[in-house]
Amino acid sequence: MDLKRIPPAVVMSLGLTGFALAQGPTPEAAKAEELALKAQIVELQGLKTEIKAQEEKIDRLTQEIAKLGDALRQKVGTPPVKVSEPMATPTPANASANPAVAGVENPTPADAPNVRTHVVAKGETLSQISKQYGVSVEEIQQLNKIGDAKKLQAGQTIKIPAATPQPTPGG
Repeated sequence: MDLKRIPPAVVMSLGLTGFALAQGPTPEAAKAEELALKAQIVELQGLKTEIKAQEEKIDRLTQEIAKLGDALRQKVGTPPVKVSEPMATPTPANASANPAVAGVENPTPADAPNVRTHVVAKGETLSQISKQYGVSVEEIQQLNKIGDAKKLQAGQTIKIPAATPQPTPGG
């Protein structure tokens, strides 16, 4: 390439750019970059907090929808309808094929009129669910073939047996 054909302004510009790069970043530029990175980190943390709050709202709403659906089905007397499950999250390769029931045998849909379904909310336990419906933990485990109650997962649909009336004391 012939250097005489390159305009002098381009040569001068390239020379100044090379000189500035050779000098390294100025302290002011480094501080500005550091502040920009800190602002981005704070923004990401805020977004993470907002996402977590939204996930918690979704879990509460899912539980409320399941309760309302059960109440409506009891009032109208229609067979239970399965509430759509939340989006599945990626699972490790050695996990169950269906993450909603990992470690728990998949229950069949509620086929008897005295059996309801319940969508497990985040943090909910079999003990809480049993109290909510007035049935024992063992009854729920037996109906759903649950070997380990700790394997219960949010979004999982389980069958709830009809509550057995408790004898009243003295009568």
